[in-house]
Amino acid sequence: MKRILKRFASLLVLIAVPALAGLGVMALWNGVVTTVCGFAAITFYQAVGLFLLGQLLSSGFIIGLFFVFGSLHAMVHSRKGWHDHWHNMSDEERLEFIKRRREMFGFRNRPGNGEDACKE
Repeated sequence: MKRILKRFASLLVLIAVPALAGLGVMALWNGVVTTVCGFAAITFYQAVGLFLLGQLLSSGFIIGLFFVFGSLHAMVHSRKGWHDHWHNMSDEERLEFIKRRREMFGFRNRPGNGEDACKE
């Protein structure tokens, strides 16, 4: 039952975030861009489309934040907590964690040195 509620909440967030962002894009576009630039007003669905297009072009920055902070939130509020989790990791697990985060956020090792930047 708990898993079903979590999936329902995730689905609700995935629907609510673009809907709320669409309202914001529509209000800003119709309030600012039509006045300043003279463009036509847009509808709610066009605003949601602009938001989703922006997410695709920017690699899903805002939606990605929800997933990252959601996973961190779960880790912080777990029984052990983030502090205990990090301090109970072995050095290899920490290096693997750092590598995954760097790959997730697009940080690569500096070219040319041939060594792993995680190792000290």
